[in-house]
Order: sequence, then structure tokens, then C-alpha cells
Amino acid sequence: MNIGFIGFGEVGYEMAKGFRAQNDRNKVYVYDHLHDNPKTIERAETIGAVLFDAPEKVAQQTLSVLFTAVPASFTKEAWSSIESYINKETIYIDLTTASAEVKQQISDSMIEKNQFFVDGAIMGPLKGNQHKVPIMVSGNGAEAFIEWGRKVEMNLEFVNKTPGDATNIKFIRSIFTKGLSTLLHELMETASALDLEDTILQSITHTMDKEPFENILNRLITGNVQHSERRVKEMENVADFMLENNVEPVMTRATRDKLKAITESNIREAFMEKEPNDWKEMIHTMNQK
Repeated sequence: MNIGFIGFGEVGYEMAKGFRAQNDRNKVYVYDHLHDNPKTIERAETIGAVLFDAPEKVAQQTLSVLFTAVPASFTKEAWSSIESYINKETIYIDLTTASAEVKQQISDSMIEKNQFFVDGAIMGPLKGNQHKVPIMVSGNGAEAFIEWGRKVEMNLEFVNKTPGDATNIKFIRSIFTKGLSTLLHELMETASALDLEDTILQSITHTMDKEPFENILNRLITGNVQHSERRVKEMENVADFMLENNVEPVMTRATRDKLKAITESNIREAFMEKEPNDWKEMIHTMNQK
């Protein structure tokens, strides 16, 4: 297998290392804008990858697949640099965190050339998983890529043929994963300021462990129909309390603002003072409003 990477940072390096470990007959060709950096050179030498000083040199190789794994702000530039060398024998996969709109634009350009394009969203840690990291894929080339990926033991999940939808799923999940991580940071920062870390940890652990996650989701979301207005004031008091203890209430203020928006949507009147049956009913009603 001949595999190419435009971008040889953590994503490119870890995946390339996995491909080489899976079968040393897999040949890997890479480019990175830091191609002359000693660390980049060492990485390439360590796994036996061919390191080029220009992206088009990677694209000119006879490749089964070519991954673009650059910072999101350089996505369009990366694709433009190899546009003249795109061919029908290669499946092209974008692993960047560029927006769905950008992925759609790239896909449209590829479709005009009758080429396969894949929007790939990495959904787990690369270290340890390497090329077997869970990746959600969409686009007109997703199914062909999955078929190829089976040969090298990749962990790919088909979404649909719409480029950008895999990225949309990643972005939506990031609201939870990144939001939760910062919320927990603020929570334990406040608890630590009052030497209450262990007590708070035990209390929240008990709450989260006693029922399935979807039950918690239902209870927390539907509860805002009746109680958002009261909770606005409560979170304002919490923010003041945090400031008194020298903790900046960034996430807490955001919670207050979201609760205020829910209150001002008049969602309570929409349900005639009753709680919705489940979280879906509330969210769908909110979206319609």
C-alpha cells in the first residue's frame, strides 16, 4: 500500500506509524511545512517514511490514499497545492477540523473531476490507537475508503455521502467533551478553593452513577422548562459566590445566559406549564420557536 500525508504533525505521524507497524510493506510518503525541522526529519526516519519538501511531490506518487492533516486554517491552501496532481486512482481524505462548508467546497471541486473525496473526523485519541483510531467518514468516497480501510485494519464508521456531516458530528460532540472538561475544571477549581474537592467529587459521582446517562439527560433538559427562570437567579448567586472565592465564573455565567435564553423563549407557556415527555420534545419545540 502506498499512503500519503500532507501534514506530518501528531495526526500524520501517529497514523503513519500505525500503517508501517501494521505492515512494513506499506510505504508512506509525507510532507510537512516543517520538513527541514530536525524533529520532523527524525520522525520520518524513525518509521521509514519518505519526507518531501513540497506537498505536490507527495501527490505525484502512485498512492492508494492521500490524507490531508494540516491545521484547519491551512486546509484550502493544502488542497490547492495538490489540485493539479489529483488522479482517479487515489482516494482523498480530509482529516482537518475545517468547517463543513469548507469540506463541501473541496468536495464540489473534486466531484467536478470525478474524484473520490472523504470527510474524515477523528473521534478518539491517536496515541495508542494510531491508524486504528475511530474515524467517522462521509462524502462520495466514504464507502470506497471503508473498503480500503478494512485491508489495513482501520476503524471507520460510515455516516452518509454528504461531505461535512462527519465533521459536524465531531463539532457537536466537542460541545460536550470540551465543554464538560472546562465545566469540570471550573467546578473543581471552586471546590478546591474551599477544600471541598473530595466531598464534591463523591456527591457528583453518586448523582451520575445512579442512573443511565439518557435518564440524566432527560431529567436535566426537561427540568429547564419549569425551572429555568429560578435557575437564572441561582446561577447569578453562584457566580457571585465564586468571585468571593477568587474563581472566575466563566462557565457558570455561560450557564446563566443559556438559562436566560430558555426563559425568554417562553418555552414554559408552549408546554402549558407541564413538563415535556422527554428531552427530544423540548429541543424540537425550542428549535421550532
